[in-house]
Amino acid sequence: MNDLWRTPKEVFKYFNDQYGFVCDVAASDHNHLCDEYLTEEINALTLDWWRHAEPGEFVWCNPPYSKPLPWVQKCIDESIDNGIGSVMLLNHDMTTKWATLLLSIQCEVIVLTGSRISFLNGEGKAIKGNAKGQVLFVIPPYVRYGEPKTTYLKLSTVMEAL
Repeated sequence: MNDLWRTPKEVFKYFNDQYGFVCDVAASDHNHLCDEYLTEEINALTLDWWRHAEPGEFVWCNPPYSKPLPWVQKCIDESIDNGIGSVMLLNHDMTTKWATLLLSIQCEVIVLTGSRISFLNGEGKAIKGNAKGQVLFVIPPYVRYGEPKTTYLKLSTVMEAL
């Protein structure tokens, strides 16, 4: 099930080098990428993230792709209310409710180009044939409503990060 797929280390490292993630907020005991992480059992959607991140810090969020909307709302709320930034990895589909919500804030939209991410299964093996491209949304601490900024980034540049 693709809700449990893990982000390749190269992708995580590329963005972690820029944002210094303090917590993986949509993780499991088997797919977390930060030492500090929140699992489904802990339920990050109902938990206050300030217990795991300080104002001005960033968290990593590769949410379950079957229901990203509550995660998008939570990341925006944590930014506005607590000053916690998020970097969200999502499918590139700008026709959804969650995309409409993200496109109403002053975030950065990073569209990955040239290829699609091969996510990792439970054994850490690459899953080929990803049907959709990916996009990252960088929600800064204390985000405001307004126009997002869009940039394009070759996935090959990201994958060379290790």
